[in-house]
Amino acid sequence: MNILFYLKQKFEKFDENWRVDLEKSFSSSNKKSAEKHAFWIDHEFLRVLYHNNFQIAPGVFRSNQPSEKRILEWQKEKGIRSIINFRGESNQGAFFIEKNICEEIGIDLINIRLYSSKLPEKEKIFEINEVFKSIKKPFLMHCKSGSDRAGLGSALYFLLVLNTPVEIAQKQLSFKFLHLGGWTAGILDFMLMEYRHAFERDRIKFLEWIEKNYHREEMTQRYIDFRKNSHWFKIPR
Repeated sequence: MNILFYLKQKFEKFDENWRVDLEKSFSSSNKKSAEKHAFWIDHEFLRVLYHNNFQIAPGVFRSNQPSEKRILEWQKEKGIRSIINFRGESNQGAFFIEKNICEEIGIDLINIRLYSSKLPEKEKIFEINEVFKSIKKPFLMHCKSGSDRAGLGSALYFLLVLNTPVEIAQKQLSFKFLHLGGWTAGILDFMLMEYRHAFERDRIKFLEWIEKNYHREEMTQRYIDFRKNSHWFKIPR
């Protein structure tokens, strides 16, 4: 166990130093280094095989972290004008590559940090709502795997823009997109489940519910209690 801990620390230090070097001066001269970081550290070697691409509405797409090649293809084939990166700004090689190519070809890159195992802040939901109102279409939203954060973003689009019933929005967080609600990301399902129950009881609109009844810390504790009393793989609905 001590050896594993030692190796984990060494790897984390190696990754940290690599990111610091990229952050200091990202340019064409170290683009290859960023690509290698994205490929090996950020698991691009898996995304080469599966993109988790889906169109969820007219002019609206979701996927996992796109490579430079895929962004060029998105623009050429789908006419993508904007990208929402739900990983937020970072010093990851994948982020520098995405930021660089978007600047080069004129795609608006909007960085909003969400988490797969934490509820979003109330203010973040209102921020996303404002972005959806003004974003240039067609647009792509993504996270790392395209499963959890992109799933929540897609569900919010259904609720905030398309005004669909919450049970339709919930389908954006499903195994179809490799989302595993029985793991820590199930807290995102739990949030939608709580809203669904509130709507069935009070017919309250989503943003009104967020404003009046959404309390992140309290809901997180309710989710912890829910997990203690439920089957590990139970997906909250």
